Amino acid sequence: MKKIFIFVVIFVLLLNIISAVYGESDSLRLLNSLPYQITSIYVDGSLILAGTLNGFFVSTDSGSHFSECDTGLSDLHITGITFFNGNVFLGTSSAGAYISYDLGKHWKSLLSELDCPTISSISRDEDLIYVTSLCSGFYVSSDNGQTWVKRNSGLPTVEATSFVKISSEKYFLGTRQFGLFYSNAVGNECSWKNVLTDYTITSLSYLGNSLFAGTTEGLFKGNIESNNFQKIQFIGGSPHISSVAKTDDKIFVSLLNFGLFGSVDGNNFYKLGDGVVPNPDALFFDFTNNALFIGDLDGNLFYFDTTRPYLQCSEQIDAGSIPQGSSVEKDILLVNLGGGILKGTVSGPYFMKFDANSFTGAGKLHFSIDTSALSIGSFKQPVSINSNGGNKTVYISFEVIQAPAINIKLKIDSPLAYVNGKRVDLDAAPFIVKEASRTLVPVRFISETFGAKVEWDGTERKVTIKKSATAHHPSLLIEMWINRKTLRVNLKEMTIDVAPLIIPPGRTMVPIRFITESFGSTVQWNGDTREITIYYTP
Repeated sequence: MKKIFIFVVIFVLLLNIISAVYGESDSLRLLNSLPYQITSIYVDGSLILAGTLNGFFVSTDSGSHFSECDTGLSDLHITGITFFNGNVFLGTSSAGAYISYDLGKHWKSLLSELDCPTISSISRDEDLIYVTSLCSGFYVSSDNGQTWVKRNSGLPTVEATSFVKISSEKYFLGTRQFGLFYSNAVGNECSWKNVLTDYTITSLSYLGNSLFAGTTEGLFKGNIESNNFQKIQFIGGSPHISSVAKTDDKIFVSLLNFGLFGSVDGNNFYKLGDGVVPNPDALFFDFTNNALFIGDLDGNLFYFDTTRPYLQCSEQIDAGSIPQGSSVEKDILLVNLGGGILKGTVSGPYFMKFDANSFTGAGKLHFSIDTSALSIGSFKQPVSINSNGGNKTVYISFEVIQAPAINIKLKIDSPLAYVNGKRVDLDAAPFIVKEASRTLVPVRFISETFGAKVEWDGTERKVTIKKSATAHHPSLLIEMWINRKTLRVNLKEMTIDVAPLIIPPGRTMVPIRFITESFGSTVQWNGDTREITIYYTP
């Protein structure tokens, strides 16, 4: 007896809870729920066809209502759906393929034309319909399903699992256990050649010149022309890929028990709807709606609007070990898995400085971590990103360590210097001003080696040196002017006996005693070798 189910489900409260808990963009939302696991989807505008483990469902109002339309089917485990010229083509797990001329009210078996009861996929492109089966291989129809032709030349197996046509007139066919095959045609000259061996292919799609092959052991990516395939390790292990689908410029992958992932470059994948879509299975992208439809193991049908921004980024960043009193620079890469322009703001703890507190567009958020006010130890600090594509919290981990002692060796009139035994080539050698018996050294080299920042003001001919406080020294601010003996240290004026001067190729030189003592370091002089050794403990 025919079963009829009418589902009118309003999930406003549920969606509000999901948005509040997970901070996801509302471009990803629950559309409706069916009573069984969704195994296949086809969408064209307001028409949604959904196959499940135990029935076939139709919606003609964009998913607001669904009707079960499977009276006459000998098997209700649906394995594939497509729609062409007003006709529904449907594959089942054990009763072969069917055609319906009236959106599922009546069904005609195609078992006599497609002599295999186990259909694995049905798809179409322009005026051709493609069927893969697990007992008689690959079929093509060019007359709206009236006649079917096998195209198995070159295949070592008749267990075909999936198929995709690439825009460059190249065709790829997946098989069970024998891997992936391609052909330059599906007509009389069709002959399949193997390009990826020994895997069971579950789903195929492409983006640009790259083909993506989902398998029972992970996702593979290959160049369409060279057919060189490599496994993409974006979650580790060998996950079962249930479906792969592309939009105009992105690729999406569903992993059983792991979730839904998307990529803008085909290399780096980010999870969508964490906690909202935990068990995705079937994927279908509808170019009319510009939306990705996701069916899951629990019968939920989700709608992802790819015209709206959707923020994703790494939620953990390791900044490594940072010597106390110094700083490090890092980036947070923002990815827009939707469409439109991503806009938002970013905020973090006081010791993290972002180049800007707001952003427009995806890309890198550059920031620095200043440890001058932090104690030695491990840190894990949150950074909040709020945007029109959802909100994210990124945790920055780092360890503040004791800054190592610094040992600098210089030699009068020599461009060679050594910092903790490592050679450094200078473009301005230390020299002695004989009239004052003072040794001058390059101020930028000394200051930056100590971890300070040096700024130059060409208008005032002024050098400013800034150093944050460390465990052994207070913060330091030095302001000096070329050819002036009066300068300021921490805003207090003082006079030195040799003014800063510039020598080729534009290096500012200062008396070594002044600059080293300002930092709190010590100096040793070897008159026999004319060598200088500077010791500094941060």
